[in-house]
Amino acid sequence: VRRPGEPWGARQSRAVRLAHRVAVSKDARELPYRYIGGEYEILYNGVELDDYRSGATHPRSGATIFFLGRHEERKGLGVLLTAMQQLPDNVTLWVAGTGPDTARLRAQFGHDHRIEWLGRLSDADKIARMKGATVFCAPSLHGESFGVVLIEAMAAGTAIVASGLDGYRNVATDGVDAVLVEPGEVEPLAIALKRVLFDADLRAGLVAAGQRRADDFSMRSLAERYLAHYLRIAADRSERRRMLAEAQERRRLSRMLTRVVSRPPTSG
Repeated sequence: VRRPGEPWGARQSRAVRLAHRVAVSKDARELPYRYIGGEYEILYNGVELDDYRSGATHPRSGATIFFLGRHEERKGLGVLLTAMQQLPDNVTLWVAGTGPDTARLRAQFGHDHRIEWLGRLSDADKIARMKGATVFCAPSLHGESFGVVLIEAMAAGTAIVASGLDGYRNVATDGVDAVLVEPGEVEPLAIALKRVLFDADLRAGLVAAGQRRADDFSMRSLAERYLAHYLRIAADRSERRRMLAEAQERRRLSRMLTRVVSRPPTSG
């Protein structure tokens, strides 16, 4: 936290003296580590899982992919839309969100009647679409420090196909609770989507593992981890105080003994 008017050097010096440091992801840890070093505990962001498990489900007709994100290059929507051209005619793609690339992408792919452009969604509609889709696809190319949206899809009970970015690997494990592909590669993405869309056993396994994984990121789990962290801090401070008190007592006894030994003998 920067105090008003505090120079950068003073803030850096204060940060270096911190006894405990927390970051919300491995990527988020990199910037402060670069400047002040030190050890960091990773305590990931939490998600209100009940919202995704108890919300309404939007109906679908057949195999459906859901994309949710800003329409810009780094989110990989263009890659997904291109991959969609390699998928069967009975596959539907729901595209939520807007952004600087919306007009261009709609002009390029607007002829495809299988693609539904949803625009911005309310939280309730987002959850309903997430729960209603067969597959949630997160094809980002870069710039994802943590995969909150993957946790949301896991909690919603939806299978995931995503890019194998480090930020997403904080959450998902390829072949266990998601299928991860090389970022920016159209054909591997199309193949992965086809597998998950039409292999019911694979999809069921991903969903079951994903729901278990989502539990690790519940608000309750996050609160328990922070409580354990604070208790360790309190215990460490208590131990340091005890050791300091013992050291001070040893110094006091040492000074007392020194005075006794150095006292000149009394004459008889």
